[in-house]
Amino acid sequence: MRRVAKAISRARFTERLGPLAIVYACVAGLGLAASALGLVGLEPSPVAERLFGVPSEFVSFGLTVGSYLIVGVVVALVVGGLFAYRTAEFRRYVGVLWDLGTFWPRTAHPFAPPCYAERAVPELAKRIRYLARHNAGVLLTGHSHGSVLLAAAVLQLPPPVSDRVALLTHGSPLNRLYARLFPAYLGENVLRQVGERVGWRWVNLWRDTDPIGGWVFSAHRHDEPPAAGPPGTVDRRLRDPHDVVTPESDSVPPPIQGHWPCESDERFEAASRYLVARLRAPGRA
Repeated sequence: MRRVAKAISRARFTERLGPLAIVYACVAGLGLAASALGLVGLEPSPVAERLFGVPSEFVSFGLTVGSYLIVGVVVALVVGGLFAYRTAEFRRYVGVLWDLGTFWPRTAHPFAPPCYAERAVPELAKRIRYLARHNAGVLLTGHSHGSVLLAAAVLQLPPPVSDRVALLTHGSPLNRLYARLFPAYLGENVLRQVGERVGWRWVNLWRDTDPIGGWVFSAHRHDEPPAAGPPGTVDRRLRDPHDVVTPESDSVPPPIQGHWPCESDERFEAASRYLVARLRAPGRA
């Protein structure tokens, strides 16, 4: 029980990335402003005292703290690199942040590697159009960042193709990361457009112990009402682990799955059969 509670508390820490990103943006903006003043030959202390009436002692103290913070960030990066090299779990988090950054076009981060979505999404959309022409329907499944690629690809499909598509996502960061950090591009309105494009033939599987993926429209917890209308039918919460009691046939409790894919889960198979049946149904309601 303690292991499960600890896994859930760690998973919910991801939901605090939004406020942390805002704090980081404010600190970065102040740092850039101070650097710009230094480049033009103006010292921050006299400028702050003359324009805002801030005593120079406070500005000097802030600059000293900032210098220590810069050193701390450098040390944290070095320590993070060592942890990523030696710890598989931490390396997975670093990989998620890397995928999150390299999903966007290079104009958003010119010093990063080329954007993989600029190539992957058009190729995926082309493959879906081909399959839709030669089959009665196409079931798309995507885990983790694969669900983001699928959502972007669905938005590029013409109506005759998207009418023959169903979507099964699991471990999806669409709401937890992308909608929170980039609401102008993948906010709730855009996610609703994805659902409308596929006729709400969409099932999203998620676990409380998953630190990356989560629900898209509704958590379906006992204290939270589901979303109204078709969006309320998208999310399905999976119990993880299956049980907290060691079975008679084993010596350890069932493992905590967390962010692992769901393909071997019977509930994944049930969701696949449900979506395939909807694709085959007359009128595809």
